[in-house]
Amino acid sequence: MAEAALLAAEYGSSVAQLLHAHGYGPGHSVSARAASEGVWQKCSSCAYVGAPASIANHAKRGHASATTEQA
Repeated sequence: MAEAALLAAEYGSSVAQLLHAHGYGPGHSVSARAASEGVWQKCSSCAYVGAPASIANHAKRGHASATTEQA
């Protein structure tokens, strides 16, 4: 709830505005930063990156739609 309230109050409920306000966008990926800092991991079979639990779920579903899962 607090995350939603902060997002609404500070960024007009827009994750894109939050990312932009923190310097992320084309050429500066928040996903790449999370992976490079070891907070997220890269799938060993494709280019998908995510939290360890997300990688496990991704691997269970297969890799056919890996390019559309990445945000």
